[in-house]
Amino acid sequence: MLPFLLRILLITVLLTMLPYKAATSLSKEVAEAPLFSFSVLSDVHITSWDGEAQRRLRQALADHHALRPDSKLLVLNGDLTNGVEADYRSLLGLLGKLPHAPIHATMGNHDYYGVWHTPEGGMDTSKLNPNWSSGQAIALFNRMFQYDKPYHELIVQGYRFLFLSGEAYRDVDASVNEDAFLSPEQLAWLKERLDVSAASDAGKPIFVFLHQPLPNTLDGTDRELGVVQHKELRELLDAHPNVILFSGHTHWNLETTNQVKQLKFVAASSASIRQVWNARNEPETSLISQSLIVDVYKDHVTINRREHSERRWIEPSIVKDYDVK
Repeated sequence: MLPFLLRILLITVLLTMLPYKAATSLSKEVAEAPLFSFSVLSDVHITSWDGEAQRRLRQALADHHALRPDSKLLVLNGDLTNGVEADYRSLLGLLGKLPHAPIHATMGNHDYYGVWHTPEGGMDTSKLNPNWSSGQAIALFNRMFQYDKPYHELIVQGYRFLFLSGEAYRDVDASVNEDAFLSPEQLAWLKERLDVSAASDAGKPIFVFLHQPLPNTLDGTDRELGVVQHKELRELLDAHPNVILFSGHTHWNLETTNQVKQLKFVAASSASIRQVWNARNEPETSLISQSLIVDVYKDHVTINRREHSERRWIEPSIVKDYDVK
């Protein structure tokens, strides 16, 4: 009787796992200590007046620190603020009061929203603020995080991290909408850094961050362009299968929609800290708050998905294997 039950249990487990593997070309995690870990949060939407956004970020930061106290990096992947200095001051003030890993950030579309601010301090999306511009938004972001440009590179224990940002908003070109505009200079820089990585770090994953996802990749990415130069960016990333592209922007639920997908590279969304949306592209009514913890091993990367309001993992964790020389 016992061998029969064991056979049934084994068959059940295999049937559960196989479709998932086939659909994603990814595999289940093998337990071992990672070389290092890092966190990816997006869409924190901190403003000087939104206490709920600030509460959710504090909750997420405490959760990340408890889970990975020795984390090497905390990525804030766009939509940090509503684009004015008071919001950045609130964000940096909050971060200064809580323990966390070193922070690196990208710009999202909301970080350009100073162009909608009125002299009275409100928001009016029917007309542009003549006293604000995309250039000023970039300068503010760079000053707050002490960057020279809105895109940059970081090396962590021999692994390459590339942070991209949109560089223009509707005041420059109305057709940009809420998409990321990547300049020829930024795309050329990205190509050069990817080529260097492929030549010097063959087999290692390359971690790329951009707030907006590429169109028609993850669930929910068929509703807008996402990236103005999406064809050029997709071509660059397709040539480097070791890339993992992390995005946010759509807010779509990590648990109920497909937000990690194996393409020629891996695309992964971190959903949203401030507000999670469902597959109908509507805000969830419950206080869901989600992000990622990434564990880096010698031959694979594990993407762990986290629900912060209930302090639980979203199963299964997702693993990408690498043939590291």
